[in-house]
Amino acid sequence: MSSVLELGYRYVLPALKRVLTEVMHEELKLSRVEVARKLGISPSSVSRYLYRKRGAVVELPESPELMDELRRLAAEVARGSLSRYEVEAGLLRIAFRALSKRYFCGHHQKLEPEIDPTVCRICPELFSAFSIAS
Repeated sequence: MSSVLELGYRYVLPALKRVLTEVMHEELKLSRVEVARKLGISPSSVSRYLYRKRGAVVELPESPELMDELRRLAAEVARGSLSRYEVEAGLLRIAFRALSKRYFCGHHQKLEPEIDPTVCRICPELFSAFSIAS
């Protein structure tokens, strides 16, 4: 069985980074070079996120809370008010919140068919301190 941490690292974080990149480029109208500079990644990485060549294995759930969190983080990054470590911490907090809400149990089950999301409580128990506030 793959760890929930592996699920987060291999699938959830790349999907969140992709959406963060999309928000910064499409909604905040930053150029690809600006997005790359502010996120500390290469312009080619930005292109791969935007063309869904990276971070597209998992689709984020339809969650206004999750999108609000990502938009807030994108705005802070766009203002240049966060270090690369603060950006990473922000993405991890969002990932932990999403995992605590069980948003990715279905994907985890597709990867590991023996997982029973109706019984598994690992993510809510581990990440409940990060749950998204209403």
